[in-house]
Amino acid sequence: MLRRGRERRKPSARLVGYLMVVTASLLFGLNGNISKPLFAGGVSAITLTAFRTLIGGLCLLIVLLPGLRSSLRVPVRSLGWLLAFGVTLALVTFTYFMAISRLPIAIALTIQFSAAAWMTVGEAIWRRKLPTVHVLLALVCAFGGLLLLTGIWRADFRSLDPWGLFFALLSLLFFIAYLLLGERVSRDMSPLAATAYGSLIAALIWFCVQPPWTIPATTWSGMNGLLILAVGILGMALPFALHLGALQRVNPTRVGIVANLEMVAGGLIAFLWLGETLDLWQSVGCVLVLAGLIILQYERESPLEGLTR
Repeated sequence: MLRRGRERRKPSARLVGYLMVVTASLLFGLNGNISKPLFAGGVSAITLTAFRTLIGGLCLLIVLLPGLRSSLRVPVRSLGWLLAFGVTLALVTFTYFMAISRLPIAIALTIQFSAAAWMTVGEAIWRRKLPTVHVLLALVCAFGGLLLLTGIWRADFRSLDPWGLFFALLSLLFFIAYLLLGERVSRDMSPLAATAYGSLIAALIWFCVQPPWTIPATTWSGMNGLLILAVGILGMALPFALHLGALQRVNPTRVGIVANLEMVAGGLIAFLWLGETLDLWQSVGCVLVLAGLIILQYERESPLEGLTR
């Protein structure tokens, strides 16, 4: 039986969805640059992730409580999906950090952000229909730009850590699961509520792994407290809520393609803020990713678009 999916038919709604993903990608890029001083200051990845999800979830609950209490209700049929979404939020970050700790970051990023390519293949098999020319061109531009941005050809492939590859593949699977589960939970709940509950579930998982009383006091030295707060708001609450809002308007495959913009945003912010440089190939990569985003804007929705089984 076919039924209408969450993707809207109106071009204006799809444009809003794409703008949400673009804004989320910019915030994720900013988050990466805010996190660098914290890691350099001795804050562990697990500690930062735990507080990132906790602060993000609490901030969204504070926003929802005054006038949108009805939005906080979780339909019984969505409890399982919401729990799975929260677990995925926790695991996608954990597996990514494990991958980059054992692999060159270029390889880890390329594997995780290849999610859009695999989702395009999966969608084609599920719908029994080839992707549109616009999607294929956007995918080639976005993934090609990602390869140039990461400079993966400079990596030494002869000494790759098998466990690093294992965690990188897991991060790819959990990233795909995050997009698909995000689309599912947003059918029955507002993006803000789904992100709030999912973040708190992820935070609970991380605090079970690392109880609060074991966190070093040096975590809060200097400006670390303000930076951690910024990561929770700008790197968790806002971008993840925007992602779920976009998934109500644009299907997960296209969201995955546009999400490659995070690499461009991170590189440009690092160039402007931290003084890091972009070489010629990385600059070309930025242009290609942006070209992929522009190409998607010219895609026309087919009569069967937005229908799911």
